[in-house]
Amino acid sequence: MKFKITTLVENAVAQSGKALLAEHGLSFYIEAGDRRILFDTGQNLAISNNARVLGIDLSQIDTVVLSHGHYDHSGGLQSILDRNKSFTLHGHPDVFSSKVKKTNGSYKYIGIPVAKNDIVGCGISLQLNRDSVEIAPGVITSGEISLKNDFEDGEPMFFLKNDEGVIPDPLADDQALILETTKGLVVLLGCSHRGVINTLSHVAQLKGNHKINAILGGLHLGKASDAKLSKIIEHLRGFDPDMVGVGHCTGQRAFLALANEFIDRVFLNTVGTVIEF
Repeated sequence: MKFKITTLVENAVAQSGKALLAEHGLSFYIEAGDRRILFDTGQNLAISNNARVLGIDLSQIDTVVLSHGHYDHSGGLQSILDRNKSFTLHGHPDVFSSKVKKTNGSYKYIGIPVAKNDIVGCGISLQLNRDSVEIAPGVITSGEISLKNDFEDGEPMFFLKNDEGVIPDPLADDQALILETTKGLVVLLGCSHRGVINTLSHVAQLKGNHKINAILGGLHLGKASDAKLSKIIEHLRGFDPDMVGVGHCTGQRAFLALANEFIDRVFLNTVGTVIEF
């Protein structure tokens, strides 16, 4: 199976001469045989424009996978629903939970801005699973990711609102998408809220320690300490990926640390990047 991955939404644009837009968000468009898949949808500020510029028809999307339930990965659902009411939406059972972020002592809603009932009411097939699911030949979700190490700790600014009040969000809905290519596994990451090493370890266990060829997406390391970055790079070294394309929430310090370690295997992923496997 051949795969073509186009970065539809990212925090930065590098291509000149094209009217592409950047936003704080992420979306990958994946062509897998005759299947058309979106992994995340961005905030909804850029997806329609970028799809038009890049020649991507959102009405032909057959599957959408959400890495987790934050607005910057799910807001673009509205743009897709405006054009397409026949796709299947995959996510974790907690993806529609009421997610909030604590900022300056107050809580701000940062969850999915499109109501679950509105999505189902459009006739969308909603598939919520904790376990790994094959959504197309050679394309599988990671399922819920276990927390196994002691250096990828929780994120204290994220919370859930429920009937009992506000509680810390374990971000159990965070998941990756895995492509089984002839060169090895390609792991697409939304924000890696459960930890990039926890995620890759989970993928390795799930897929029988097959070679991880490429890692693409957000690593959420903008506020990581030097000690944490060192640990992550040490463990990444063991996976020995051939390609590390990062952006979104990775952070400049983390990008530079990765580039120093993996040199020409690392690149800053931007809107319009196309990779084929």
